[in-house]
Order: sequence, then structure tokens, then C-alpha cells
Amino acid sequence: MIKNIILFGASGNIGQQCIELLKENKDKFNLIALSVGKNDSQVESFLHSFPTLKKIYSTKKLSELEIKYPNIEFYNEDILKLFSNKDEIVINALSGFFGLQVTLKSIENNLILLNSNKESFVTAGNLINEMLKKSETKIYPIDSEHCAIFQCLENENKVNTLFITASGGSFRNLTLQETANVSLKDALKHPNWDMGKKITIDSSTMFNKAFEILEAYHLFKIKNIVTLLHPQSIIHSMVEFEDGSIKAQLSVPDMKQVINYFLHYPKRISYDRQKNLQFNDLINLELKEIDQNRFKPIKFALKCIELKNSKSIALNAANEICVEYFLNEKIQFHQITEIVEIIFEECENIELTTYQQILDYDAAIRKKTISRIGE
Repeated sequence: MIKNIILFGASGNIGQQCIELLKENKDKFNLIALSVGKNDSQVESFLHSFPTLKKIYSTKKLSELEIKYPNIEFYNEDILKLFSNKDEIVINALSGFFGLQVTLKSIENNLILLNSNKESFVTAGNLINEMLKKSETKIYPIDSEHCAIFQCLENENKVNTLFITASGGSFRNLTLQETANVSLKDALKHPNWDMGKKITIDSSTMFNKAFEILEAYHLFKIKNIVTLLHPQSIIHSMVEFEDGSIKAQLSVPDMKQVINYFLHYPKRISYDRQKNLQFNDLINLELKEIDQNRFKPIKFALKCIELKNSKSIALNAANEICVEYFLNEKIQFHQITEIVEIIFEECENIELTTYQQILDYDAAIRKKTISRIGE
């Protein structure tokens, strides 16, 4: 039976890999709607590749395409108009807080959600879990670490510890003091993964890993989470059980493997240009617990697990503003962590229970962060 899919974030790195896999599986999936944000250069090619498309969202008005494709509904204001009563699977590949509304709408509509928007869980993990109690939605994380944990869990056995690995990014061997000399060009290089600008910077500061900690906590309801420095990015996560045994998931660092796994779950199916681990040469697997004084975002995230959600909302909002300012070369690399820490420590510790409360608090923190940068 062919299933209908909406893809949010089709022009991003994850979205592009989803597009490639959906092209290979037209006998299993109909892509009926997608969003592209500001990057609309590929919209017409998407329409050619997927005759099943009915709706397109772009932040820019696509007047020429609207005339050329009168049977397609184009939107440039409300992204949630992509939803319809024919949807079965949603892929949320949006980056940032903006993606939360898509996650919540998917749950409201009882849809299967393949989610790479970790900010949804960082800012609204408790709200999402409350909504899931009354919904038929199943959420599958499009993230190598959380996909690995998902595969390692055993229904019959209690988990003691989750081990989440981190490559450490480009600056894992630098001290905090040495990061003061990091340039934008240097920060946009990642040794193992090909990703967008925002997530590449987050990987270098380790905020991306901090958000993965919070996502893992809300997804798997386990507080004991240890982050390990693993430069090779081959072990994606590990699970330790009560008897001390540890299960790990290993694969070549390739997000298509993760997306493909959940598109066909519970079956395991190969995909075009699949990359397998090769053992002809020695594969080294270095693992070391991360120094939280060097990578402070890990410490912030672990604190958030024990605090109210205003803290994690502030962590995400302040970081998004600081990364934006760094990408525009208005602050230095090391200032990202410094400014976020100030906002994190100063903000109140309260629980926000509705989307509107979370939205308002996020906006207030962004305003506060911009003001702090301007001082």
C-alpha cells in the first residue's frame, strides 16, 4: 500500500537526502506536499520528479510557477496549510524553533512523524509527551544517535545509561582559550558530516549534542545520559543494561541510512549507493567521556533535565540568535557559548505548558539575547 508523505524542509541537507530516497521508492510513497523556505531554486525540479505533489510552501511568492502549474496550491505564509486529510507520514526536516509547530500539528492529526527537528523536544518535550498520551502518533527520530538508541533498546530489559557519541567537531583538540581565534571559515568545516551552516556551528560548540541529550531524555524517558567523544563517528550511540552489558549501533556516517531505516521500519532494506563499513584496514574506535568544563553546553543540557522547561527554551533561543550573529560575523565564535551561558543563568526557572506560552517565552529570550549582544 502506497503511503502519502509531507516533507518539511526539502531544500535542506536532510530534506535532500529524503528526496533521493523517495525517488527510489515511488512504488511505496507518494510525496504530496513539501516546503522549501527561502531556497526555492529546486521547486520546479521537485514538481517534475514527483507528479503526485499537490502543495508547495515557500517563504517567497512563486508567481511564475503558480501560473505554470495551476493545479498546484502554493503557500508563502502559513506552513501548516500543507497538512490535509490525506496525510499519513510527516517528515520534519526543518531546522530551529520554527519546526515545533509542525511537530505539534502532526501529533494533533495522529500522523506518523519522522522527526529531525530536535528543537521540538528541547523546547516542548513535556508538552509533546502529554499530547502523545491522547494521540496515535508514532515519532521516529531522524538522528544518527537517537536512531542508534532506538535500535539498541530491549522491551524486556531496563536501561541504566544512554551513551551518546560526539565527533567533537573541528575544534575538539582546542582549549576554550584557543577557540578565541576561530574564524567563520574554520567553523563551517566539519571533519565527518556534510551539514547545513547552523548545525555545523552547533556541532563545533557542542550545542547540537546538548540538544540531542534533551531530545534523548524526552524520547526515551532516561535521565542517566553520558556523552562520549568519538572522532570516527562510527559508533552512533550505546545502551548499557542493568547487568553491565552494552549494545552499540555502528555504521558509516551517512544520514540516508537513518532516514531509510525509519521509512521502511520495521524492515531493513538497502538503498542506492549504500556505504558499508570496510574491515580490510584497521578501524580505530576511540571513546572518551567529554570534559564538561571544556564543552559547557553538555553541562547546561544535563542541568535542564532537572529544571523547568523555561531553561531549555532559553538555551535554544539564545543559541539560535548567537549562531545567526556569528554567521553574519557580528560576534566571535567563543562568544556564542559565553552569551548563551549568561542568558541561561539569568532566565527564570518556570514550566510553560502551552505552545503559545512557549512561543512568547522564546520571543522574549531572543529579544533579551539581542540586547545582551548589543551591550
